[in-house]
Formats: sequence, C-alpha cells, structure tokens
Amino acid sequence: GSFVVVQLFALVHCSTRTMADMAKLAPAFAKLAEAAQEISDIFAGGGVLGKRAGEYDENGKKKKKEKRAPRPPTAFNLFMKKAVAETKQEQIARQLRPEEEMNPKQIFAHCAAKWKNSPDNPKSEHGSLGSLANPAKPKTPGMAKKTKK
Repeated sequence: GSFVVVQLFALVHCSTRTMADMAKLAPAFAKLAEAAQEISDIFAGGGVLGKRAGEYDENGKKKKKEKRAPRPPTAFNLFMKKAVAETKQEQIARQLRPEEEMNPKQIFAHCAAKWKNSPDNPKSEHGSLGSLANPAKPKTPGMAKKTKK
C-alpha cells in the first residue's frame, strides 16, 4: 500500500512537472495514502477480512453474541429427566450400600435403554410413529456379511 504511494510520488517528483500539475495530483495522492493506511490497519490487526468480519466491532474487538431463547426440551429430554429421577428414587428406597448403587453414567445408560422401547419414543414400536419410523429392510440373498478366515 504505502510502497505504491512512494513510487508514484517519486515518479511525479522526478519528472519535469510544474507545481500546478502537482497541485492537481495532491487530492489523488491523499486518497491513495488514506487507502494505504486502511489496508495497513487491516493487516496489522486493526480489522478482520473474510467470513468473520461481522463478528468484530470498529475497534477490532470481538462483538458479544446476542442471546436467544433456549430450545424447548425434546421428548427424549423430558423422558430422561423423569426416568433419571425415578431411578435415583428407587435406589434410595431400596437402601443399597454405596458399592451397589449405580453411578451417574450407569443411571443414564439404564434410562437410555428404557427409552428405546418407551411409548414416549416416537421411533419405538410402541410410539406414535410405530414401525413406520424404522421399517424393516428386506434382506437380499447374497448380501450376507463376509467372515474372515
């Protein structure tokens, strides 16, 4: 950016132009210098180019994202919340020793397994979509998995 301005200035300065000609060129040089400074600022971190340019304000600082309303819970979220609470209550009611209790990972896995056949699950056989969600694929002869020998 600045290199081009310097070259143009040297070209005009070295030629046999009159002062009047140089005065005519002064506004053009001012615009070139301003553009060169903007380019220099951008590449020096004063601005951002490309896809993320809208994420930064005029000072080069990252803008804060606007908050939006959270999504409503899915059927799975609602089921798991209820099932996890029930499983924990069952453990408390059975008065299990600490080593017999399920850890949170085991509780979640147990509840997720219940979800597979739950009537609340729209993809299960008992759900609202029934067998339409996962239609049985007809098996074609000759497509059996190959076993390694």
